[in-house]
Amino acid sequence: MKAVVIGAGIVGVTAALTLAEADIDVVMLERGQIAGEASGLNAGIIGGGGWGNAPDVNVALRMGSRDRYIDLVDDRGHEIGFDRTGTLTLIRTEQEWQWAQATVHTDRQAGHSYELLSTDALLDLEPAADPTLLGAIYDPLAARAEPVAATHAFASEAALAGVTTLIESTVGALRPVTGGGWEVETLGPQAGTYGADVVIVAAGPWCAEIGAMVDIDVPVVPVRGQMWATAPQPPLLRHAIAAAESSRWWALDQPAAIQPPNLTHIGDERTTRHLYGRQRPNGQIVFGGDRVLSQDRAVDPDGITVNHGHVAELVPEVSALAPIRTWAGLMPFTTDGRPIIGPVEGFDGLILAGGLASGGFGRGPMAGQLAAEFAMDRAPSFDMTPVLPDGRVQKRN
Repeated sequence: MKAVVIGAGIVGVTAALTLAEADIDVVMLERGQIAGEASGLNAGIIGGGGWGNAPDVNVALRMGSRDRYIDLVDDRGHEIGFDRTGTLTLIRTEQEWQWAQATVHTDRQAGHSYELLSTDALLDLEPAADPTLLGAIYDPLAARAEPVAATHAFASEAALAGVTTLIESTVGALRPVTGGGWEVETLGPQAGTYGADVVIVAAGPWCAEIGAMVDIDVPVVPVRGQMWATAPQPPLLRHAIAAAESSRWWALDQPAAIQPPNLTHIGDERTTRHLYGRQRPNGQIVFGGDRVLSQDRAVDPDGITVNHGHVAELVPEVSALAPIRTWAGLMPFTTDGRPIIGPVEGFDGLILAGGLASGGFGRGPMAGQLAAEFAMDRAPSFDMTPVLPDGRVQKRN
């Protein structure tokens, strides 16, 4: 069996590794560099929460990915800046507190490990937090890692398992072969044509572009995210940090008809502030947050200012720390807000793996593994219906 994986971000490299370790011949094609897009530009936060009493596909994506990172570090010996100190979602208003109470209660009933902390308990864990905060949601099983290092570590394991990776190889054509299988034609310095029994499309925001080559509409759109970093600082933040503001708004206030959901802006109008970040092992403090439906990679300085001010409200010492670097990248959001993983109906051997929105780094390794399992006709042990392409990917007229 031969496979082609399109995309060498966190989803693609883990899909390729999973296939190769099952003795499948794999070529991985990357339009730029390994981890050159969203997989290398994010904050490196990995969710936890535990498997719970009845894991569904969303829990499996989160906890299965966490397990793969642990395997990468503990069993394969890679240094990726892995840290298991957890994530704190900080609560600033009474509305946020009420939402957090209900959310944590529901999650704990389902067997998950989230905790609702008082102000005193928060300050014991994170002394730099503003003492006027009402508390926090604590995810003790959450982790963090260095995104570029982690993606390259998976890629190096894939290479050891026999994967051939071609960088700067843009896919120019994808064609089904009469009688079965696929041909993938690439452009660039290593232009060529590659035959495969199965193709996994793990191309991030470009999944729709690849789908168009075989006349299907893949409901993945690009959303710009952006981040900023300070100069290296003495130890300040012990945990990864998030804010409850956006999560509460998306759960309770955003219009139901918005596609894709969970953005910070509707058109040009800001509807909420989103925040996540951490202190890296090198001392840099990195944060980000805005999610704007756009293909424009240019950094929005106003958005950086808003995000920096939001952090300063929660961790006052950050207010005096100016960003020395800013950057932006494109994330793959689906129009219905659900990941899209599985075979495309009517196209034997074509597997989609994407639409992980802003959670690609935290959910990508398991997404890649699941895509590879579909390619090998292995049925997952839990219901995949919510993320399958069926009914969501449409043939063009």
